[in-house]
Amino acid sequence: MDRPLEKPDAAHPQRQHAEVVAQRVMSVVWGSYAVMAVVTLMFQIVIRLQECVGPKACAVSLAKAVPWSVGWPFYWAFYLNG
Repeated sequence: MDRPLEKPDAAHPQRQHAEVVAQRVMSVVWGSYAVMAVVTLMFQIVIRLQECVGPKACAVSLAKAVPWSVGWPFYWAFYLNG
């Protein structure tokens, strides 16, 4: 009855494999999200700089580009899934 405790990784190799796969999938998801956010930010800056009228209005417009770039990929994930 006094069996030594097994290491979770050695006892459940399928669980360990599933955890590794899940970590890789999440890495790809977050990496893709980051790339989309950076590309969106660059696009937003280019578009907003073309429409700048004055320094104050330009600063406000560029400041709005950052949250839009962070939120845009999240919005599209929901939009595409219905």
